[in-house]
Order: sequence, then structure tokens, then C-alpha cells
Amino acid sequence: MILLALLGCSSLTCAAEEANLAKGAKITSSSARPGNPAAAVADGLAADDSRWLATQEDPAPWVEMTFPKPAIIGVVDVFSGWEKEPGLDGFDLTFEVDGKPVSTPHGKVRGLTENAKRVEVGLENVTKMRLTLAKPGPARIREIAIYEDKVTTLGSGLKGLTLPISTVDRSIHQIAVNQVGYETLKPKRFTAPLSPDGTEFSLRAANAPAVFFSGKIQGGIGNFSAFRPKESATRYVIEVRGGSLKDGISDPFLIRPNLYQEQFWQAAADFLIDSRSAVGTHPSAYGGSSWRDGTYYDAMIPSLVLFYLADPKRAEAMPKQIDWAADKKRVSAPDFKFNGKDPGAKGFMKPVLAYYELEAPAADAPDVVKMIHWGAGFYLVNPQTHDPSKDPDKAKIHAQTVEQVAYVVWAWPALKQWLPESFYQKCRDFCFANWTPSLGISPWWEPKTYLKPEDLAEGNPMGGLLHPYKGRHAPGHSIVPNLLMHEVAKREKRDDAKLYLDAAVMQAEWCVKNLDWNDPRTTKGHRMSEHRTIPNLVWMLQKYPEQAPAGLKEKINAWADVVLSRSENMWDYRRYDMQDHWSVPKLNDVGNLLSFPACATAASWVMDDPAKKARLEEISSATIDHVFGRNPRLAAAPADPSMGFPEVERGWPVHYKKDVCARLELCRGSISSAPGSEMFPFQPEGSARHPEGWVNYGAAWCISLSYLKFDDSKTTPAP
Repeated sequence: MILLALLGCSSLTCAAEEANLAKGAKITSSSARPGNPAAAVADGLAADDSRWLATQEDPAPWVEMTFPKPAIIGVVDVFSGWEKEPGLDGFDLTFEVDGKPVSTPHGKVRGLTENAKRVEVGLENVTKMRLTLAKPGPARIREIAIYEDKVTTLGSGLKGLTLPISTVDRSIHQIAVNQVGYETLKPKRFTAPLSPDGTEFSLRAANAPAVFFSGKIQGGIGNFSAFRPKESATRYVIEVRGGSLKDGISDPFLIRPNLYQEQFWQAAADFLIDSRSAVGTHPSAYGGSSWRDGTYYDAMIPSLVLFYLADPKRAEAMPKQIDWAADKKRVSAPDFKFNGKDPGAKGFMKPVLAYYELEAPAADAPDVVKMIHWGAGFYLVNPQTHDPSKDPDKAKIHAQTVEQVAYVVWAWPALKQWLPESFYQKCRDFCFANWTPSLGISPWWEPKTYLKPEDLAEGNPMGGLLHPYKGRHAPGHSIVPNLLMHEVAKREKRDDAKLYLDAAVMQAEWCVKNLDWNDPRTTKGHRMSEHRTIPNLVWMLQKYPEQAPAGLKEKINAWADVVLSRSENMWDYRRYDMQDHWSVPKLNDVGNLLSFPACATAASWVMDDPAKKARLEEISSATIDHVFGRNPRLAAAPADPSMGFPEVERGWPVHYKKDVCARLELCRGSISSAPGSEMFPFQPEGSARHPEGWVNYGAAWCISLSYLKFDDSKTTPAP
């Protein structure tokens, strides 16, 4: 294993001391408690016994620094807290420049979960700086350090720092790559966030000095897409040399022609196997759906159907781990201990036992197909569900639940060799009997119902309305299900086949007329559910071009234009907006990254401009790279790489607490979190967001892997 000089300091005090502009500044504050004066924020000691505390009655605490002469400010480091307890939840930094008040793009900080925060500033002639708390409180500020140089190590020169913060050595060329690897024929890029334009890089084997490829960094990006080696087990590294920074060497990575299937398919399937409710790796059912913390909008069944259809032979060749009969015997035993204390889990074993009264799948069926049977079969016996995270839609048979089952009925020609005819009939009848809500326009699709980012400033980072950011109601989610039911109705020789086609056309037309892609809440704002909108519109255009509404192709192209315009940065990262938010506001949005390749791949199928198609593929590949290490945290999203991702050198450093909710720490292939806006453009010490994975992320990932395989095979989804 190659060890990077990534974490160049084992503590924050090991870096060479830089000039801290806070020293010598005049410090004032709105209030201070006895023994905790404002001057404590700039005494060079970041410790509990040297903090500024605002008074209890202070309605809007602030602390201000006045500099003896106009200063250049590159970054501001803020340290807060007490013992191991958190400090600031949020704050605003404002400045006085040439006698006028000035704010900066990163000066509004919210949702802090760590006790150290670096804020990039980049201002000259600053005479004053004020930090104002986002809400009343004691402040608990240990220290504020201000540096002219943006590459200064976090907290340089301070004493007393004992916070468990992993800092990045900014004296070397840092290199962010996909730690797993790259597909031979796809784009291959990396980010060198500290390296100036023109810096040379070279590519070689990890264990040999011979250079195979070289190039120059431009805009923080190195591109080695032209390097297409023959298939081998070689692990490569990138070296960056030159300039004032010390030499850097990347993590090792693979380059293989079929890397995504080789490295990701089994882990994706294993995750869904392990996270099944009751019968997976934990006898629980958080939320009361067929997958632990699954929901009516999780797209689990469609993801499995598409996964199988993308490469049936591959799915059939995977190791068979699910034994339906053995699972039935185990959960039916009197001594089976089910954890029914979680929200939605009360009474869960009754539908589980009812599921095992259905006719079984073939004993030799692939695990993917057995999971299709499990997911759809569970809804047949328990169709009424409720998302426990304070969803305003109460328990009922949700339209999206029924739409999931429609994929099974549609794909029956490919599935019938593994599943009993009685199962098909039950799924078919269930869909036709409960389809009416899917024929109209959901009121939740209307952008007027969306919250603004500032509405998310407080409260639970996971539950509540959180619309659209929770991903519950992606516009157009019924389009493809209606098209599937149209095909099923024709196959069944029903006289209502046109009803479903008309509904799909009407819904697509509504999307064309009512969604403004420039509003990120209509796209990235739907988080891991964006694949329910863009690929659905593409499906309509490709498979029903004569019936597709006017302007549909232009609408899809317009989506791509917005994606391209927001991805011109050193990470090739599709931003949420071009103001304060790189990622989805407030929430852990790794699911959006996992679903994006499906959206970009589908959209590329209807692009006429070769350059636009190529750039979409570049951003799609970069998104996968981002999940596996090419990001500002320089870490891959899985928190425990040993469970499914053996090529990953460094997993996500913040782990979710164990033995709660879905118990995903027990699941192979779990993907946890990714950088939020607080870490961009390169602030790796920025606060981390909620580190919990989600089975919905697993579904989105399977759908993207499926679309990538369809693309490689030059096919589109079909049974």
C-alpha cells in the first residue's frame, strides 16, 4: 500500500507557524461573561480555559477584530466548543474594506458538526472583521486565527489544540484520484487542487519508475484519458512535481476495460442482500418496508429489474447467497428474535410470514431475481406503508409503491423463467387495481410547494417536510411506469391500454411546461431521486417519439446545458447552484452523486452535439470518481472499505453511530457520505455532514450501474 503525505501532521501544532493576523488586532464583542473576555479568541491558545463566552441574555452575540493596518485575508479558522461538546451551530463573517461593509460567498456558515471551521475569504485592505452567531447562545469560541496565505495549515501556530482533526499538508502537491480506478475507454481525470497551471504530472506503475504517460495540470485538473493500456492487474499512480510545492504521489488505482462491473456490481448486490428487513444482516425493519429504512419512493424494485436486464448473464453468474427456503424456516421458527422497537416495525413479522406463504421463486434463481420477488412480494401482502421521517403523507398505498411493482409485470418475459406464474398474476392485478393515482399530476411535483434552502437552517437534518430535498416526489416519476402499464395492457389485450400512454404523455408535457432547470430544486434538489425525472423523459422520447410532447428533446438538452454550466470547476462537479451551495443544501447528498450517471447517460442518448455528449460522459465519470476519492476530503464515500471496496485506500473518516436505524454498518457495499458545500472548493477540514448511508442510495447506484451497462452495450432498457 502506498502511503500519501496527505495527512502531513499528526496534530495541528506540527506545521511551521505562519503570521496570524488576529494577533495585535483590537478585540471587542457584544457581551462577555466574567473570566471569558473577547480577547481570549486571539491569545494564541485554543483551549477550554481560554474562551470567549457571550452573556446568557445577549440576543445576537458578536465578536469583532479591528486590525492596526489594512490586511490581506486569505482564510479564517474558527475553533469552538467545550470538552467534546459542539460549539457553534452557525455564524456569519462580515468585513470592512476601504470603510465599506463587505460579505463573501463562504462567509455564511450553517449546520456545523465539527469544532473547527476554515472559511476562505480572499479580500484585500480589510480593516475590520466581525463574527456574528447565527442564533443566540454562549458562543464558546476557543480561538479565531486569520492568515493571508490560503495554503496555511489549519490552526498554524496555535497552542492547546487537542481536537481530533485530520489536516491536509498544503506544502505538497495533493492529488485526488478515483482510488478504485478508471475504465479504459472512459474519461480519466484527477484533481490537483494546490498545483498551479502548467505543473507537470506523470503516470507510472505503483511499483516501478518507468513513465507511461505525462501531461500538464490545467485549472487544477490532470487528464490522462488518452492512456488506454491493455487489460492488466497493474496498479498505477500519478506523480506531480515542480514549483514551490513538494512532490506528490497519488493513491494507487486500476485501469481496466470493464472496471465498473468488476469492482462495483457485486458490492451493489451484496448491499441490497444484506439490508433486507428481517432476513438480512439484522432482524429489524426500520420504517416497516421490505428493506431496512426503505420507503415507497426508494425505487428498489425498479433498480433490481434494470440491474438484471442490463446484463442477465452477469446477474445469473453472481454467487448465489439467498436461500429462500432456509430464510423461511429461520424467520418462522418460534425462537426467531425480531427487533420490533424501531419506527414502523411493530407488527412487521405478520406480513413477513405472509410473504413466505407466496409461491417461491426457483431455487436456482439469481439473487437479484430473488430480491425482486422479495420486494414486490412484500408489497403484495403489505401495500400500505409510511415513511417514518416525519413525512406529511401518512400511511397508505402510495402511487410510487404500485409503480415499483409495475416494473416486475413489464419485465415478466425476462423474469418468468425464475418466478411462478401466480406471482405475475398477483403483481399484475395489484397494479391495475391500484393505478388510478398514477394517472394524474401529483400536487407534490409543483415547484411552488418547494422549500427554499434557508428554510432548512434548523431542525432535523433527515426528517420533516424537507421538500424537495428528501427526494420523495421527483416530478415525472409516473411517466415510465405508465408507459410500462401501456405495454402490459397491450400484451394482456386489455381495452384500456391507451389510458396509460395518454397519462404518460400528459405528465411529460407537464414537465416540459412547468419545470425550470435553472432552479436547482427541480434537478439536483431531488437528491437521489433525480433519476426518476431525466431518464423517464428520455424513455418517453426514445420509445414513443411520435407521441412525445412538443419541446421534449429541447427540454432534455436544456437540462444538459445547465449541468455543463455548473460543472466547470477543478472537480468536474455538478454544483447545486453558482452561489453558496455546491451540494444539496444541508443534507448528505451522496445519493445524488450515485444517481447522476443514470441521468447523464440517458440524456446523452438524445444529444445531437458530439461535444455535449462527450462532456456529459466526462462529468458522469467524474461523479463516480468523486464518490471514490476525487473530492475535497480526499476520501472515498464508503466508511468501511473492507466491506466491499478492497481497492479503496481511505474511506469516509466520519462514521455513523452503530446499532441504530438501518444498522448499515453490518452491510457489505454500504456507501456513507460525501463532501458538502463546507469542504468546497478545497477545504478538507470543513465540517462533515450527516454520515449515515441509506438503502435509497443503493437503489440509485444500481440504476446508474445499469444505465452505464446499457450504454456500453448500445441498448436501452427492455425485457
